[in-house]
Amino acid sequence: MTAIAPVSTDSAAPSPTLPATKSWPAAIELGLRASENRTDLVRISHKGPLRVQRPFYPEGDCCHVYLLHPPGGMVAGDTLRVAVSLGAGAQALLTTPSAGKVYRSDLAKTAQCQGVSAEVADGACLEWLPQETIVFEGAEAELSNQFTLQGDARLCAWDIVVLGRRASGEGFARGRCRQKIEISRDDKPLFVERTEWLGGSAMLNAPWGMGGASVSGSFFATMICDQATMDSLREGLVALAKQSDWLAAEWGLSQKRDIFMARYMGDSPEQCRKGFTWLWSQLRPQFNGRTACSPRIWNT
Repeated sequence: MTAIAPVSTDSAAPSPTLPATKSWPAAIELGLRASENRTDLVRISHKGPLRVQRPFYPEGDCCHVYLLHPPGGMVAGDTLRVAVSLGAGAQALLTTPSAGKVYRSDLAKTAQCQGVSAEVADGACLEWLPQETIVFEGAEAELSNQFTLQGDARLCAWDIVVLGRRASGEGFARGRCRQKIEISRDDKPLFVERTEWLGGSAMLNAPWGMGGASVSGSFFATMICDQATMDSLREGLVALAKQSDWLAAEWGLSQKRDIFMARYMGDSPEQCRKGFTWLWSQLRPQFNGRTACSPRIWNT
């Protein structure tokens, strides 16, 4: 519980008036249902600058949806809400065409909130594979990912956070970013994680924290990998790093009950995405019986 400071009755100079914040809220709700031959996008409800392109079917039955946010970023007070509902047996892959951005906040440190929630019914499969989120220095980002599964629903998702813009000489000396990831099945939590990056804090450079890295990536799949598969994936990442002449980075693979997890910590969002995409391509046949079919927009 947050302590409440006592109110002083002493006279004091009035606080400076902070500029009013003009927010631009955006929200979208998507409903997908399985028909006889494919999954259809049957419901779209949106508010503000958040849209989807028409659905694509490069695999015939699985619905590929591209989520568009034309402003490209969030300023102080902006909110971005995405709600997805998959009916029984539906198969969908959702992605974004470009990185999301959280710009510097205002003097009042007004939060910028981005939330994704998904309800996945029994027999359905959701793949949530967005581009990274770049958190500018001075931002006040609140990032939330909540996935609610029913029955034997399957989920494969990743979330990539970039702190500052190193290519532009900007670190993360000011600001804050909070990330929340929750996965539940039949109203029972499978995974709950909360992370906070505080600009200029010791955690950003300490070996027990980010170790000076600016990119943090988390990959999740509701599946069980045996030790042989885990070893093969680790060896594959090492080989891929050598072939691609990647920057030094930390990769971690683990199995937590019914969830396979991969972690990335380094300085290249492109490298993180390539690694996660490779892991997805290797695991997808086991995860949902499909070979990898990358969204076309990833090639642009």
